Amino acid sequence: MNQELELVESMDKLSVLMQKFQTELLTGELKEYTLRQLYYIELIDKQEGISFSEISRKLDLKKSTVSIAINQLIDLEIVKKIQSDTDKRFYFLKLTSKGKKIMKMHKQVHKNTIKKILTILSPNEVEIFIKIVDKINLIT
Repeated sequence: MNQELELVESMDKLSVLMQKFQTELLTGELKEYTLRQLYYIELIDKQEGISFSEISRKLDLKKSTVSIAINQLIDLEIVKKIQSDTDKRFYFLKLTSKGKKIMKMHKQVHKNTIKKILTILSPNEVEIFIKIVDKINLIT
């Protein structure tokens, strides 16, 4: 088999694996939320106090698109908006206790997946995998 075909097949296998991972993410209590919502929740968790504008910049989306998504999370009581003390026109975002619980479940799914991967890969293989993914990421 030639290398190109092997690479395509490997990428297909990885794609199927990622779909299974996403399906696992959306089970249990997490199935109530979309992957996009989970992504916003994760972003707010990583940078508590982030603004609408910062999210818009990081995701390269229009502020109106971000506002719609965030307002849905506010309605679901996952995120809360906090008005700036210095400039009343600006709001910052923070996870509620419900949002923190969702992130905890989300992180646990990630940990479980990583544990499974670490049972079949050696430390050297993990290191090589990380380098390969980083290298491939440079072409996007």
